[in-house]
Amino acid sequence: MSTPVQPSVMVIGNCQADVYRDLLRSADGVAVTDVRPVYEMAPGDIPGLHADLARTDVLIVQPVRDDYRDLPLGHRQLAAQLPASATVVLVPVLRYAGLHPYQVLIRPPRDRSLVPPIAPYHDLRAIVAAATGDRDVLEAAPDSDQAHASARESVDALRARENAHGTLTASDLLEGIPRWHTINHPDRHTLAEVFDRVLAALPPGLIDPPPRIGDREPLGATRAPVDRAVERALGLPETGPRDWRVDGVAVPAGEVVNAHLAWYASTPGVVEEGLRRHADRIEMLGLR
Repeated sequence: MSTPVQPSVMVIGNCQADVYRDLLRSADGVAVTDVRPVYEMAPGDIPGLHADLARTDVLIVQPVRDDYRDLPLGHRQLAAQLPASATVVLVPVLRYAGLHPYQVLIRPPRDRSLVPPIAPYHDLRAIVAAATGDRDVLEAAPDSDQAHASARESVDALRARENAHGTLTASDLLEGIPRWHTINHPDRHTLAEVFDRVLAALPPGLIDPPPRIGDREPLGATRAPVDRAVERALGLPETGPRDWRVDGVAVPAGEVVNAHLAWYASTPGVVEEGLRRHADRIEMLGLR
């Protein structure tokens, strides 16, 4: 008697998608196809990727623009390679700055792989201090209006992306000010809820029983400090953390700021890109 062929699932996206892939890999009854992240793919990867997609029953993918990095890696282009019977689940990329209003990501155009030392996130107060020489801005704290505006902006921006791309809905999960680790590393409660919505979008009975995250924090290796002023402004209990935690090691917030300021001084273009890309947030938070 032949063994039934397991449905094939492919997951493409960032670290959040990696969590969904790992959960699916632990499930019975499906075969998960491993693929490289799209930002690592080269022209030589395309034939193999297309061949895998042609055998894929379910594609779970985050939005990617057409011809990303001059390759046919847009989510629509990938979906076009699937069998006609395949299911596509489009999952939004999650960002939330409610707890970390000054935290941003910056990808300098000349080298998008550049990241600062210790923690790969930028603090807009340090960016402005590097640009102006005014270290007093490092002590800036949001008032209630600014803190709520930052949290609201995250919800509105995610909702706009959901509507633009037709993804699953997750923006409602940000309404309650979740305790994320960084602006793009959700806590396990958020990830678990999104994964449940992914499962609900799959063909009925495809995965039974569904895998669960449990008590672990899949994206908790790097945890950013939460300012007391932010907690007070948002009406939250004071729970922190107050220092960075990187791979389980506590790093004082001031040490990270000083390391980043030194890195900005020796790495041209980063401060300028930060000022350009995040001008609206800098103004919203009263930093200029």
